[in-house]
Amino acid sequence: MDPLTREQAFQLLDGAPVAHIGLISDGAPYVTPMSFVLDGERILFRTKPGKKLDALRHDPRVCIEASQYDPGSGEWASVIVFGNATEADDSPTGSLTVELLYEKYSGVLGDPLSRGGFQPMAGLPHVFSVSIDEITGLSSGRGFTPRTRPGRL
Repeated sequence: MDPLTREQAFQLLDGAPVAHIGLISDGAPYVTPMSFVLDGERILFRTKPGKKLDALRHDPRVCIEASQYDPGSGEWASVIVFGNATEADDSPTGSLTVELLYEKYSGVLGDPLSRGGFQPMAGLPHVFSVSIDEITGLSSGRGFTPRTRPGRL
């Protein structure tokens, strides 16, 4: 495996359509997928009431993972972020988050100004910002062969 540079790690994170957030819920690890955007040195996302929101309010420490995998070659790369999640109470951060999410996911969300129809972010009122305290990444590396592919028995 080869380490990614800080710049490569940020590029992979920025281009990832989905990440997985790890947190502590009721004293136990909990991992769930999430849609997100990268804004400089922070990650922004929205969530609704439930297990993730409760866990974030109880313990703001998070670990976020994003990866890419090429099924044709078996090559992969992965990024891990450690940070603290803060609920954004200010409307500028909330507005920016919605704007960036629509920009990133416009291909699957459609036009937010269209009348009626599906409004995917209407039920996600809680905005969080995660400071990127540490970011690391690895790739399958130059010595990648069928013997070292993920899942090899």
